[in-house]
Amino acid sequence: MSTVTAVDHRSRVAAERRERTRKRLLESAMIVYAQKGMTSSVIQDVVAEADVSQGSFYNYFKTNEALFVALATEFSNEIVRMIEPVINEIDHPALKIATAIRSYLHMMRSCPVATQFIAKAGLRLMSRANSLEVFLPRDLKAGQQQGLFTPIPVRLAIQMISGTGLMVIGGMVTGETPEDAPEQVTDMILRALGVPPGDAGRFVEYPLVHIMIPEDSLLARAQARFQTGCTLATNVV
Repeated sequence: MSTVTAVDHRSRVAAERRERTRKRLLESAMIVYAQKGMTSSVIQDVVAEADVSQGSFYNYFKTNEALFVALATEFSNEIVRMIEPVINEIDHPALKIATAIRSYLHMMRSCPVATQFIAKAGLRLMSRANSLEVFLPRDLKAGQQQGLFTPIPVRLAIQMISGTGLMVIGGMVTGETPEDAPEQVTDMILRALGVPPGDAGRFVEYPLVHIMIPEDSLLARAQARFQTGCTLATNVV
């Protein structure tokens, strides 16, 4: 092995090790936040959960806020990567929104670590990285242009949808929501947007595509550690 090849190999191995540690810290943070919330004292808990030194932690994240932002961003990006291919196959704006909301809520229900994390993070998470904001603006505008939705400010509609979703997820944590809560809530949201009841009911009955949560995703890794017996590759219906 040449000197250059050896250096490249060592650099690649070091980069892979750093990425593994970063992933470990993020999934550990999700678990700790889900259990204890966003207090400033959780760094030691994250370090213990990740089984790394405190000095090693600060090589990746300087503050608890930096850790939270990185986690919120990664979490949101994963949700988008899983849901976007499904709704991109749909042309009707109201059906796209209904499918995005239902898919999101069913996915959250399938992984308790996610529901508890969202419930604890609350509006702080919504303001940092709201997955639904990737889908909602374009489809709300398209729906309003086509006369499908009431012409209310798009930002106000997003806040209404996100806030409602947050309350439903909180109910999932406490066991206060029925199994068909995603469908009931989506129906109410569509009606609030101006969709006639008959059409709203039809959109929430539209068959959902099974979304596979990848085994190597943050969501699956954190859930596997959070609750013994969680199925890593989960079909979300």
